[in-house]
Amino acid sequence: MHPNNSEAIFDCRPNLLVDSVAASLRFYVQVLGFRAGWRWSDAEGRFLIDDEPDQPGTAIVGRDAVQIILTQKPGEHTTWLHLDVHTADQVDALFQEWTDRGARVAEPPVVRPWGNYEMRLHDPDGNVLRVSAPATGR
Repeated sequence: MHPNNSEAIFDCRPNLLVDSVAASLRFYVQVLGFRAGWRWSDAEGRFLIDDEPDQPGTAIVGRDAVQIILTQKPGEHTTWLHLDVHTADQVDALFQEWTDRGARVAEPPVVRPWGNYEMRLHDPDGNVLRVSAPATGR
């Protein structure tokens, strides 16, 4: 599916909260045949390179047209959805639209250390919606 630039939301990547990103990466890659993508180290605040020790706080895996983000987080594991939009202006417009309608804002739009302009909202069940675009111009 090709993104239609007139529509803001063009993709969704589930963000699964896991006890161990390292164990989850092994399962998705070795058992399910996914490819490992980037790995982010919370401790170091940067992306890891391939030969670095397996210490990510977040990683992405993919197979065919599907991507899943794995985030290591202790405690309750609610679902996180990552909604991709084309521009930072669209993040701001959705933030305004949804807060005007009473959405619970977890974190207002901000440029994240990994280069995305992102906001986070909670649904009534506590699930998290992450909405992001490239931080170009921010």
